[in-house]
Amino acid sequence: MYRSNQIRPAGRLFTLLVLCAILPSLLLAGCNFSSPVSGGWKTRSATEGLEIMANKDNWKKFTYRVTLENVSEKPIEVEWVEPVLKGNLLLNDPGRSLRKEIAQTVDEGQRITLEDSFEFNAKNVNLGESQNVKAMLVKVKGADEPVEVQV
Repeated sequence: MYRSNQIRPAGRLFTLLVLCAILPSLLLAGCNFSSPVSGGWKTRSATEGLEIMANKDNWKKFTYRVTLENVSEKPIEVEWVEPVLKGNLLLNDPGRSLRKEIAQTVDEGQRITLEDSFEFNAKNVNLGESQNVKAMLVKVKGADEPVEVQV
């Protein structure tokens, strides 16, 4: 009996370790870490950068680059794109438009890279620690409303 008591706690520990290894796998098995498809578009990559502007107190330069893929089964003619920002990056200039006219056709399976930068007054602006561009609005020719593609 002395031996079985010593083995039993080890058996419990082994069972606990197995459960700790399997449970996260089961939880993550249903997760999709890629971006969702919206209106025939899927985000393939997104990066951004932030620079301090020399000789301009409180001003910063924000740069972004987003690559979208046309995952529909047909070419898509894009009229314009516009980033949807998290937080209050344009707090001091709320009427400013970041819309970029591009008038480009993207064939099925092809990608389009959208990149731009803008300067803004960063006084009282809270920047997120992660992506500050949360989505891209994509206006397709012939559509009434733009599609919001999550970044």
